[in-house]
Amino acid sequence: MASQIEDGGQNSHGNLPPATPAYVFRGHTSAVNALHFFSNNAYLASADADGWIVVWSLVTRRPNAVWRAHQGGILGIKNWGETTLITHGRDHALRVWQLREKDFESLGKILPAQQRPDRVENEPWLLHSMPVNALNFCAFAMHELTSEDSDRLLAEPFNVPMVDLPTGAYNPALVGCPNAIDSGGIDLFHLPSERRVCQLKADQSVKTGMVMVLAFSFDQRCKQLVVVSGYEDGHVIVQRRLPPDPQGPWLWEKIYIYRAHIQPVLGLDVSSDRSFLSSSADALLVKHPLASTDFMTGSAEPVRTVNTKHAGQQGLVVRDDDKIFATAGWDARLRVYSVKTMQELAVLKWHKEGCHCVTFAATILRTQPSAGAEVSLPASQALKPATSALVQIKHNRTNKSQHTHWLAAGGKDGKVTLWDIY
Repeated sequence: MASQIEDGGQNSHGNLPPATPAYVFRGHTSAVNALHFFSNNAYLASADADGWIVVWSLVTRRPNAVWRAHQGGILGIKNWGETTLITHGRDHALRVWQLREKDFESLGKILPAQQRPDRVENEPWLLHSMPVNALNFCAFAMHELTSEDSDRLLAEPFNVPMVDLPTGAYNPALVGCPNAIDSGGIDLFHLPSERRVCQLKADQSVKTGMVMVLAFSFDQRCKQLVVVSGYEDGHVIVQRRLPPDPQGPWLWEKIYIYRAHIQPVLGLDVSSDRSFLSSSADALLVKHPLASTDFMTGSAEPVRTVNTKHAGQQGLVVRDDDKIFATAGWDARLRVYSVKTMQELAVLKWHKEGCHCVTFAATILRTQPSAGAEVSLPASQALKPATSALVQIKHNRTNKSQHTHWLAAGGKDGKVTLWDIY
């Protein structure tokens, strides 16, 4: 599979006027390191280098919850089901927080920039807290399990004792973090049991250095878990779990390894077309096969390599429709690319200092109503015309907000920009 090296310096913007943010969220006093849309795009969570989390309503553009989740900077944040957030901090803790719609009313809403030492605000209910490694600057990865996945992946004797979950709250999940002792190794934990179920040891034949970024995928053909990792020396490695042996530990096979970058890998995400993309401190964007038929012959190569001429693109994320991906740049630019062609589609400039993270809102919404959705009243409970009109306006605003293709970005300046593009 031949690698194609292309010049990605030009884009297809034409003479369009420069894009501007739809909104700018202000309130953090330190760099914003992680962002995540959740609850069917009703909310955006932002996490900063001082350990604070702000949950913003995308309808009112105001904070619905503010609390200090960690005593160190936050590396990553993801939702687990509709009412739960997982955070990973530099204080070596992975924490699971309950955030139900009815909880927002009682939670603190004072932004970090307005906090006073003598004021104590309510924070969400802490469901789980477990020690994990945070020395690598590598955020956790998560794969939510269906009941079928749990039965297949967690076979005897490594089945994990199930903890009763609230009805409809969330499915069990696997969480990946760098190993604390083996800097190139990866630990897999099960939630909600908090048990470590597997360790992927570093490849001793390749001096990759530390794990820098992780992602999960699931091979639908063989129904097995896939772990994708990027490393300090520029390597990317794909490992697939072998069919489970009831009498033995989890075993893995490498199905792709390639040194795509000359600098540490800073961004990595998987696309559903059986490929994944990586970015680095160098100026390269690389598209890789998720599983290469040439791996055993030693001739596995990327699908495409693009020299963007812009070093330091991190936080790479693919939108859930697999059409576009975005990066956050050290040069304070956000760049949007085509997944298929890897052509640069847009450069978004607003931040004055380096950008650290970028995320897309979901374009494929879950079927159940979100936590922030309005419910129509039956005719027997109809409100006065004026009140009904206000309810309808709010409902329309919520619906529009949840179906907009948002992109959010944060960085060193502590501000979060919200963009409506593509």
